[in-house]
Amino acid sequence: MGNLYGIAEWIGLVLGGLIVAAVLAFLILRRRLIVRVEAELGRDCVLLVAASRMGFSPKPMEPGLLMLLATGLYFHSWFADRELFIPGPSITYIGVSDAPSGAAGGASGARRERHAIVLRFLNTAGKEDGLLIRLLYPEQWVTAIKTHLITRSG
Repeated sequence: MGNLYGIAEWIGLVLGGLIVAAVLAFLILRRRLIVRVEAELGRDCVLLVAASRMGFSPKPMEPGLLMLLATGLYFHSWFADRELFIPGPSITYIGVSDAPSGAAGGASGARRERHAIVLRFLNTAGKEDGLLIRLLYPEQWVTAIKTHLITRSG
């Protein structure tokens, strides 16, 4: 029995180390990306930064980092090394989705998925395009985007 507890302790130690390594890697990558954007655009340009998931309607959501800049929204994907910049003046609509983005589940205390930000904008061809952004506190992000991008550009 003592041998079983020893194995469980090592497994717990290894899993804890992996979790700490993952959190540190996330923080280091996040900081490097913020520093790179600040170096290119200026230190006062970055207003808000958050981890998010972004995607177009039929495709799965991509995890990445969303930045509210003084000139627009910038998204950098973690795994696909994709970038998307949406200038503030090209945003035609922004709001929080009415319906949850996931199923409720059967239990009465089941946690529902967060709401997503619905964003419509004019792409480089001048046609309206749209996407969903899922992150913490979407209402606050919508308010910040309207305040810093839409009212200034309008």
